[in-house]
Amino acid sequence: MRRLIFHLVAFALYAGLAVLLTWPLAAYLTAAVPGNAFDSWQNMWNMWWLRTAMIEGVNPYFTPMLYHPQGTSLLLQTLNPINFLTSLPVHFFFGLTAAYNFAILLNLTLSGFFAYLLAIDVTADRRAALIGGVVFATSGYLLAQVLGGHTHMTAAWPLPLAVLTLRYAYRRPTLAMIVLAGAALALNMLADWQYFLFALIWAGWYALWMLFAPGTSQMQAQSRASGVMGRISTILPIVGAVVVALVLTSPLIIATARTAAVTPTAATEGGPDFRREQSVDLADLVIPSQIHPVWGTFAEQAQVYKAETHIQNKTAYLGMIALILALLGLRGRESRFWLVSLVVFIALAMGPVFQVAGWNSGVPLPSALLFELPLVGIFRYPMRFMALAMLALAMLAAYGTLWLLTGRHGTTTTSSGPRNGQRRAGIAAWILIPALIVLLVIDNLTVPFPLVGIYIPSIYHELAADPDDFAILEAPFYYTTSPFYMLYQVIHEKPLVGGYTSRRMPYTILDELPLIRMFAYAEPAPDIIAQDMPTIAASLFDYFEIRYVMIHSAGGATRFAPLQEVALAAANGIDPRREASSVIASDARYASGLLRSFTLGDQEPAGSVLTYRVVPPSDPLPFLGIGEGWQAPEVHDAQIVRTMQADAATIVIYSAKPRQVTLTMTLTAPAAESLQVAIGATTLTTIPLEAGRQMVQVDLDLEAGKTEVVLRSTTSGALQAEEVDLMFRSMP
Repeated sequence: MRRLIFHLVAFALYAGLAVLLTWPLAAYLTAAVPGNAFDSWQNMWNMWWLRTAMIEGVNPYFTPMLYHPQGTSLLLQTLNPINFLTSLPVHFFFGLTAAYNFAILLNLTLSGFFAYLLAIDVTADRRAALIGGVVFATSGYLLAQVLGGHTHMTAAWPLPLAVLTLRYAYRRPTLAMIVLAGAALALNMLADWQYFLFALIWAGWYALWMLFAPGTSQMQAQSRASGVMGRISTILPIVGAVVVALVLTSPLIIATARTAAVTPTAATEGGPDFRREQSVDLADLVIPSQIHPVWGTFAEQAQVYKAETHIQNKTAYLGMIALILALLGLRGRESRFWLVSLVVFIALAMGPVFQVAGWNSGVPLPSALLFELPLVGIFRYPMRFMALAMLALAMLAAYGTLWLLTGRHGTTTTSSGPRNGQRRAGIAAWILIPALIVLLVIDNLTVPFPLVGIYIPSIYHELAADPDDFAILEAPFYYTTSPFYMLYQVIHEKPLVGGYTSRRMPYTILDELPLIRMFAYAEPAPDIIAQDMPTIAASLFDYFEIRYVMIHSAGGATRFAPLQEVALAAANGIDPRREASSVIASDARYASGLLRSFTLGDQEPAGSVLTYRVVPPSDPLPFLGIGEGWQAPEVHDAQIVRTMQADAATIVIYSAKPRQVTLTMTLTAPAAESLQVAIGATTLTTIPLEAGRQMVQVDLDLEAGKTEVVLRSTTSGALQAEEVDLMFRSMP
């Protein structure tokens, strides 16, 4: 009973720290979220979608609500089902915002609690373990993930749980314990696939240490006495747990690998230097978090070498108090494993190359090899290895606390009570623990935590009341406002063109249609299609059941005249409705950009949105797109041209109904040759081409739907095309 009471006290402590360090979040559970209003909306959308998928009984790893009309896989998305599951009752009774905030508070609480349980197993002292849990739960790394809206990264508690069960499985290698350890490893996959990778790496590291490192346990001594096979046999429980985890997660691993293989940006999104930029610099380890209310400004100045990196991706502060405790705990042999673990995982967090205060040494680090492994290459944030580094530091801090309490550094038994003759004066000990907790909290203080209120423009509530099925195009949908569209979708529940996902997924209509590309980026999309965009806009939007076009001021979209011209034409000349689109939120790149207050107050509007309602045309026109087989558009002699990649390329034509049209294009052939024109397996005509530039016309009888016209060069395969257009011969 005494042990249970202590555990409950520990849990209450970590819950209180979670509330304290994110205050005033608890006062606005249903009205605001912590952080910078960016990835927060994506992760709220994740919870909404998982609930929707559960209610409708559909595959949660594929959604038709994004990348309309094709839908998209969510296997590369930070879906974190664990947050949805743990917050489901709150979601049901109090709504999505409360569930999101509850998940954050629970994650911080459980991270501390499971680190505390692990520290009990490590030090055999509940009081010292209490400090180990505080170090992990209040770490700058975890709190910075809250700022970034990374609920998947705040769900770090399965990591200490997995480490704890692996230790149990090693010491008591029963089938039940091995399966339990494997399940704990697999649980990390429900938080984030990166944490699952970390857990597997930890298991491998732990097995290697137990296999080769000098140890003091009776099991290690016996294994060495029985030779190589005896040593190997002792780590078989760890291997078994990993096998169980891989079996449990294999469907997701295989599906994710297949999706990554066909997603061009899976490993390269962000640019060739992105992974280095998202790695830990040596100086980051001693620079406090920029969320700190007192020395955050100093931290901003000290981290000037990462001025444009978001705080959640550059906070690797170990903590002065935690480091002092860790140093005190280094005198015992049992602490060596945790010291080496700390060094190993900091080295992995440093990414592919060693950096000091922004100086790139060019010295390669171990993770440079790690990222060359299959599937691991899609992992782009080495600094997230700090989760394991902080866990190792927490155990060292627990050892240091143990020394302060008892004068010893380790244990040879699993008893969790203090030993007679080894304890300090009782009163002094219970003064020490609260004092250390206060010092650790001050070292990582984040109060008042930046919040942003939930603001939804009224138009989206009106769209939610519309029972019809239709899609919405938010422009620009590939810009920093993209997460806001995910927030709006949880209200209106209509499919979106595009969408904010962890990786930009292959998107057919974006690749094919210049008009869609223009709306994606709010910039010109020059291409070989010569059709007038305002003329075909209503037909194109109506074909894809896009009823509303929303143009946001972000990225200058409302100042890009061609965008409004096309939207106005699609709306049949009806002026748009304008209203505020969002509120000003923190700029999470700098301490000086954080908006902090103990009260939410009135929030200033940020930007506007123009709403155009598409008027379906009475006689929809066919429209053209670029199919496969073409190189990127180029400018030759002031003309936009595309060159065939090989001997064939495709022009696509969308038509809402059967039409008779003439496809016209200007082709440039390097030499005299022939051009075959086909639809499917049927060759329509073969056209002789002369060397040089010439106009080509092909009569087509279109069926309703999408038609792919294949142009096949019979000789050179180096044809260039420009000014592709349609003429209408007759209409049924």
